[in-house]
Amino acid sequence: MTQVCSLPSSTADVNDKYHNKRLPKGIHIVEADNKSDSKVGGMSKNEGKEAPWGYIFIQHMSAGKFEERLERIVPEGEFKPKCFIHRTTHYRKKPNGKGIKKEQKPTVSGLVFLQGETLQLRYFLKRNFPQYYLVNDCSTGRPATIADSLMRPFMRIMKEEPERVTFLRDPFVKFAKDHVKLRVLTGLLKGQEGYVVRILRDRQLVMDFGGYAVAISNVHLEDFEIAE
Repeated sequence: MTQVCSLPSSTADVNDKYHNKRLPKGIHIVEADNKSDSKVGGMSKNEGKEAPWGYIFIQHMSAGKFEERLERIVPEGEFKPKCFIHRTTHYRKKPNGKGIKKEQKPTVSGLVFLQGETLQLRYFLKRNFPQYYLVNDCSTGRPATIADSLMRPFMRIMKEEPERVTFLRDPFVKFAKDHVKLRVLTGLLKGQEGYVVRILRDRQLVMDFGGYAVAISNVHLEDFEIAE
C-alpha cells in the first residue's frame, strides 16, 4: 500500500467528455437506458443496516497497545466497537546480525478504524480512551463516517491486496473539477462511486473515504456508469 502520493496536474487521458468534464480513456462506461436508473441493482436485505465506521489517529500510543486495551474491556451490556487495524509484515536483521526478525506494523500509520454510530463512539472513547477523539471530515467539519458498505470491500482489499490502495495528499474535491463521477457496476467495489484518474501510469478509482482521497488500482476491467 502507498500511504501518501501527490498527483501531477495532468492526471487522466481523455477519449470523450461529459458536460465538459473528462471521461477516462480505456474504461468501459455503460449507458443507462434511463438516465435516472442505475444498473447497480437493488440492495440485499442485510445491506445498509450495519453501523458505519469512524476512526482515530494515534500518535503517542502504538496501535497494538490500543488494540490490546480494547480487547481487555468487558462491555457488560454496553457498546463496544469493532476495531480494524491492517498490518504489513516486515523482515529485518536481528541486532546481533544472526537471523531475521519478523515484525508486523500498521499499514496505514496512525489510523485506527472503529465501527459504530458517532455518538456511540464518542461516548465509548470518553469513558475508556479520553485522550482520543474521532477525526473530523475536512469537508464537513464533523466526525468522519465511512459506510459499512464501503468499509467491507476496503478491508478485504487491505487484507488480500494492500498494494492496490493509495492514500492521497490531495483532497477528494480536487478531482470533481475536471473528472466525471462514475459508479462501479461489477466486482468487489460494485456500487461505489468516485473518479477514475491516471496515477502512476495506472487508471485508478479515487473515492471519498471519510475525508481522505483513496485510490484503488486494478479497476480497468470493471464496468462503470455515469453517477452524476
